[in-house]
Order: sequence, then C-alpha cells, then structure tokens
Amino acid sequence: MVTLIPCLIGDNMGRILRYDLQEDIVTAIDFAFPTSGKLLIRNAGTVDVRIGYDPNDVNAIGVNYFTIEAGIVYTFDMGKSMGFLAQFQQLYLNSPDGDCVVEVWFANEQ
Repeated sequence: MVTLIPCLIGDNMGRILRYDLQEDIVTAIDFAFPTSGKLLIRNAGTVDVRIGYDPNDVNAIGVNYFTIEAGIVYTFDMGKSMGFLAQFQQLYLNSPDGDCVVEVWFANEQ
C-alpha cells in the first residue's frame, strides 16, 4: 500500500510541511518545485527513513534506496530548469523500523 501526499506549492510563497510516516507504510510525496529556491528535507524522527524512486525499493525488503538518518537535514537547489531530485515524478519514503516524522521546507526566492 502506498499513501499519496500531494504537495502543491504556490508561486509566491514557500511552504513547511511535516509528514508522519507510519512504520513500513510507503508514502509518495511530490517534490515538484515551480520556482527557484531551496528544498530542505529533515528526518525529525529517531529511526532511519528510506527514500527512492520506486515504492518497491523502499519497503522492508527493498534494496535500491537512499537512507536519511535520524536528525539529518539535506538541502537541494530546486527550480523549473534544475529539478534534478524529482521534478517530474514522485519520491517514495518509508520508515521500516518505526514511526517517524519528516519535515520538508520549500523555500523559494519570493
């Protein structure tokens, strides 16, 4: 089962969102970014979070994922012409070892 969470960002403001991940429930998040700015992703929980481009890669037996360790913040430059992270698709997150919170800050130039 995959939980879909749309993330619509206005052209004239940023957004800060918190996602509650339940243990071993894959969650799809749209990280598309309509303007230039920064994307900050923080694992605010106490367990690791898996992130990947396919829901099967981040489940409990998946093998192709990137780990966001507890307490770590990643920062990405984002925009219409440089959406290298996931501009045209969703990313899938999972916390196979327990419930967790992921904070996402879409900070744009306006």
